[in-house]
Amino acid sequence: MIRKNKSLIFSLIVAAMMNLIHINIFNTDLTPDFILLALIFWFFKSPNAVSISLFWFVGLVTDIFIGDLLGQYALTYASCYFIAQYSINKIMLNNKYQQLFYIFFIFLSAQIIMLMINVMHDLQYPGLSYFIQSIIAALIWYLLTQSKFFKLER
Repeated sequence: MIRKNKSLIFSLIVAAMMNLIHINIFNTDLTPDFILLALIFWFFKSPNAVSISLFWFVGLVTDIFIGDLLGQYALTYASCYFIAQYSINKIMLNNKYQQLFYIFFIFLSAQIIMLMINVMHDLQYPGLSYFIQSIIAALIWYLLTQSKFFKLER
């Protein structure tokens, strides 16, 4: 399995390293969740190689390394898997501009789940600027799908 999915594992490691970089402008974190971006990409690129257990396991490992509430990322990533599974036919049959809407929705739902978990644990509401990360994730998706390797096949 590891031999077949070297690029999947490599991209998840690179995404984890990119998650450590935080871009703050005007006290707003603009860094999208690169790990979720990589997982969603590989889900659409080769759906047989990625499963809900991989989403959940990567989320659990992310929880451990980030040090947040255990299970927060695991629940979020597993929920995003279900949303992606539900909308895979819609995403693959639409053009790249309509795909951006679904990708934005997946990332927005991930942020809403994270926000609900954090607010339930007495963390402050970060404001509407918190949702800029979903817009940036959709823009990164659009830029990546311009290259030949990242194009999704119909």
